[in-house]
Amino acid sequence: MNFESFVEAYTVTALVMFPILVFIIILLVRDLGKYSKLSERIDSILKNLSEDLSDKGFKKESKESILQHISRYINKK
Repeated sequence: MNFESFVEAYTVTALVMFPILVFIIILLVRDLGKYSKLSERIDSILKNLSEDLSDKGFKKESKESILQHISRYINKK
């Protein structure tokens, strides 16, 4: 096998694989976008739950995260 046939085989492989890789990357980006939207919805729900707990008198401490606030409420009950 000489260098020219190696370069030719590499070129053909690159021409075939490039569209496949682009397609896979597009699918990954779309999939990650779905998870991003889902994460935003979960964050919104947790924030609303924490605000509801604060409205009912279970105050959030200053350095406490939303999840810690909800966990502290659950552990207290």
